[in-house]
Amino acid sequence: MKSAKTMVVMFTLMMLAVSGIMPIQASDGMAKVGLMMWIGNEAFIEEMTRLGYVEGQNISYFALNYADLKPEDFQNGFKTQLQMMVDSQIDVLVTNTDSDAVYYRETLGTIPMVFARSDDPVATGAVADLIKPGGFTTGIITNKPHERRLQILTEIKPNTKKVYYLYSTLTADAEPVLKQVQSVAQSLNVEIIPGALTDPQSIGTVLDNMPEDIDWIFLTPYVYLDEPSLQKLMDLSNARQAGLCYFVDSVPPGYVMGYGPSLDDTARQAARIVDRILRGGNPAELPVEIAENYLTINLEAAQVINLAVPEATLRQANLIIRPGYFDPTPTPGN
Repeated sequence: MKSAKTMVVMFTLMMLAVSGIMPIQASDGMAKVGLMMWIGNEAFIEEMTRLGYVEGQNISYFALNYADLKPEDFQNGFKTQLQMMVDSQIDVLVTNTDSDAVYYRETLGTIPMVFARSDDPVATGAVADLIKPGGFTTGIITNKPHERRLQILTEIKPNTKKVYYLYSTLTADAEPVLKQVQSVAQSLNVEIIPGALTDPQSIGTVLDNMPEDIDWIFLTPYVYLDEPSLQKLMDLSNARQAGLCYFVDSVPPGYVMGYGPSLDDTARQAARIVDRILRGGNPAELPVEIAENYLTINLEAAQVINLAVPEATLRQANLIIRPGYFDPTPTPGN
């Protein structure tokens, strides 16, 4: 489990109506919130401000400083910063993933934790039940985005037969989610070919083992891609004419589609849960909330691999990216 903790933290690197009731504050007059999020801090703080929490007046934030975490001693550096938050007597900790809730609960003790994303928090053990979580953890569950994403792929390309599924074995919900996707794939007559990352170095092997005759490359959370690996992934996608599909609503350049929650939206949703806790709510009794999913279609990337996206799919999209969307904005005089 020690290596699993290390890897979950490393994977987080790639990726960073106002009520009239005043917030309940800590004994020193200031609510304290720890932020263990790799992305979404700004949206979270904006929502907290909207809810009446003003930094320096009635709330203070303690954010992890990833720049100070050295790769060769990542786990100890991470634990040191987390322990500093605990020693500072934070009132609640916010994280992007329920894996942190599982791996670091012992360090946190009875400090409430809110996770901004989980595909299956019951399966991971982060909560006992979605309605009554129990313990000191609650948060937000995704609404089966991976299963629906697979369905959309077959709508875009009806003759889809093989999907290369990239996932990290070191996340708490990796195996349960894979089984859920495989179940949907079976009903669609699609073969899921797992590409399992057991550590950051294994990405090279996983990419080398990518089959030639795949239709899609299916990314899941916490698949660590450095610059060379990302470029290799793009090259393989183009060579195989296999579309890349992402797990949140926004897509990087080169990805054909993205389906899932908005990271900013779930950060704001997490802020509202934190607000309830700071006002005296018991996380054990705060139901796990459901995130809303959004669909983005990148026609520019589809064009590169000669893929025509049906009009019926485009009508479902919340955002359609057309050629030129990712081009740099011209500066005056150029």
